[in-house]
Amino acid sequence: MSAGALAPLLGRTRAAVLEALRTPATTTALAERTGISLAGASQHAGVLRDAGLISTERTGTAVLHTLRPLGRALLDGRT
Repeated sequence: MSAGALAPLLGRTRAAVLEALRTPATTTALAERTGISLAGASQHAGVLRDAGLISTERTGTAVLHTLRPLGRALLDGRT
């Protein structure tokens, strides 16, 4: 399923953030990939994390966001 198909459910930007995390990313990389602010990327990642769609791990000063199985299943249309 594409980010476009998920947009009505999640909102266009949040769907794009989820799609961008098909490859794990730091908050900075996520903001760059989606063209949103660092604060916006952090906020959207927090919502997706709270929903169980991504996980977040701190590594030193960076934060790495990764799709969880539920998030990948949603993107792949397997839910």
